[in-house]
Amino acid sequence: MRRVAFPVLLLAALALAGCSQVAAIAPVGGNHLTEVRFATIDVLQQNDIALEEVPTCTRASDGAISCAGTTADGAAVTASSPADDPDNFTVTVGSDTVFTGSVSAVIDQAAGIAP
Repeated sequence: MRRVAFPVLLLAALALAGCSQVAAIAPVGGNHLTEVRFATIDVLQQNDIALEEVPTCTRASDGAISCAGTTADGAAVTASSPADDPDNFTVTVGSDTVFTGSVSAVIDQAAGIAP
């Protein structure tokens, strides 16, 4: 019985590990809303800005994206990306603009892809 149980447990562990790897890859692809959200989080991490509430994003009827969250010390975090230029976005913490630029460049940099 022991000889049968070990391979079954090993296969189960490998299957579960594969599921978590697939789940980790899933956020890489996405639409405008998810790309802006991930890029916003990447910008905040790159600037060592700790979060209390991770930004959540919504799409306006015209397709523009806006995100809102809070830093660990209570400052408002906002991000926005216009519908007519979806690769452009701006991240603001409190009244300070932390980043303005390309969504895809931020995501590529975070993924280790050189420009």
